[in-house]
Amino acid sequence: MKKNIIKSFLLFLGILSAACNDDFLNRYPTDSLNEENFWHNENELKQYANDFYRVFSGHNTGTGHSPLITGDNQSDNMVPLDFNLVAAGKNIVPTSGGGWNWTVIRSCNYFLQRYNQTPIAKETKDKYAGEIRFFKVLDYFEKVRDFGDVPWLTKDLELTSPELYAPRDSRVLVMDSLLANIDLAIATLPAKNVADAGRINKDVALFLKARMCLFEGTFRKYRGIEGGEKFLKEAVQASQRLITEGHYQIHETGNPATDYASLFNSLDLGTNKEMILYKIYATGLLGTATSWNLQSNNFNTSASKSLVESYLCADGKPISQSPLYRGDQSIQEEMTNRDPRLKQTITFPGTGIQQTSKIPAISGSGISGVGIVPTGYQIQKYWVEDQQEYVRIQNGILDAPIFRYGEVLLINAEANAELGQANQSVIDKTINLLRKRAGMPNMVIAELKKDSQSDFPQLDVLIDEIRRERRVELAIEALRYDDLLRWKAGALLNKPVLGMKFIQSVYPKAVIGSSIFVNAEGYILPYGKSLPSGRTYDENKNYFLPLPLDELSLNPKLIQNPGW
Repeated sequence: MKKNIIKSFLLFLGILSAACNDDFLNRYPTDSLNEENFWHNENELKQYANDFYRVFSGHNTGTGHSPLITGDNQSDNMVPLDFNLVAAGKNIVPTSGGGWNWTVIRSCNYFLQRYNQTPIAKETKDKYAGEIRFFKVLDYFEKVRDFGDVPWLTKDLELTSPELYAPRDSRVLVMDSLLANIDLAIATLPAKNVADAGRINKDVALFLKARMCLFEGTFRKYRGIEGGEKFLKEAVQASQRLITEGHYQIHETGNPATDYASLFNSLDLGTNKEMILYKIYATGLLGTATSWNLQSNNFNTSASKSLVESYLCADGKPISQSPLYRGDQSIQEEMTNRDPRLKQTITFPGTGIQQTSKIPAISGSGISGVGIVPTGYQIQKYWVEDQQEYVRIQNGILDAPIFRYGEVLLINAEANAELGQANQSVIDKTINLLRKRAGMPNMVIAELKKDSQSDFPQLDVLIDEIRRERRVELAIEALRYDDLLRWKAGALLNKPVLGMKFIQSVYPKAVIGSSIFVNAEGYILPYGKSLPSGRTYDENKNYFLPLPLDELSLNPKLIQNPGW
């Protein structure tokens, strides 16, 4: 199946040399690209749009979006060997760069100002304009997330353009403009059933709109900024349209022990009905080293105890309420009687990646030959038990989900709950479809009891439990930090970063206080040496990144973000 359709996905893969002999797409618009030597036909518009597809990083590589496997390192879900500077509140003002890059926006604006002169059918050229608008919205959305207020640019600028020396525009203006642009993209993009395989279509744009509007709606709600309700309603509308039109469904075969994992460990996602957008890897075209790196644990990262504890027990109750919870004196006990998604996300000795291992290689354990698992909780997600895939090394063919229908259901449930309109019917059509796939009991609103160990004691129990479901379902998909931002929950990053319970007899070579650090209760402190006082994420400062010094010097009207 993959071999038969791969040619239609070449554009998505970023293998563009055959289509662009002059290597045009590796350059941004210059004086050599003008109205006289371009804009002649559909193929030129397609070539221009192709380059933007490179922003999708896949498992752990790319030029744009956070990679799936290590993207959560910046959150309370994951614990890398070297602490993440942003999560720890230790990042500094950069001299240059730092994400304040406008080449994508300039390229988008260059196209949007000129594409109409192409002498082809309006519907055809508008289709490519829809793709470009999608990528403009995507890039701008990430800039607003990172910096707050940013300049709103509607044309490609030159060195003498006055806009280069203007102040930033408000996020309200920019987000309203993005909403208008994504709506225009949705209106002009082709429907899924007539779109070229692998290209941005109407559904992909609807997904981006739903994700963006949920972010902005909750961001404003929890900061008292006007307009939050408008964006939450838009999130409901976009996600509900995707649900109602029925192009996608939750992938399930009736096997809760493997169905969730198959979203992430499939060499070919071509027939998976949950995929709205995914990145193909194929022999001779685009390879990945994901399986090899996971097998060797070359990522040197791990899950946090906080993430592990968020999984419900098999009876649908939190570990603080369920009689099924067996404690955490060993990983094996901790993983017993839990939501099946836990074992499909985190491995333990004798299973999955560790099926031939007795214990994980924690820091200071003396175990050599493999990467370090700082907390002891090693990632299982994205690992496929396929010897041929391991030996492909850099040429692996494990496909990477980018946008999937499961997130649409979570967006719909959360946005409805934030608007106060998530009744049992909404939950049954969203959250409970995910729980059914996992083999978990339904969420019944009338039976929910507040978890005494909740990270959000101030929240209504329904919103709290929807957030839990989102954390579990989307773990290690590079979305958790964005959630903390929009919920104004950065303080959670300052909770002690813990690993599994340390048992000295299991690691006789480890020396407490020297090669390994533990707290008073005996849980691993991965940053006991490097961050002895813990992370210091400052909510008055760290929700936004700092602007680089060179930009502030070039444009005196740019004002640094608060606290920096």
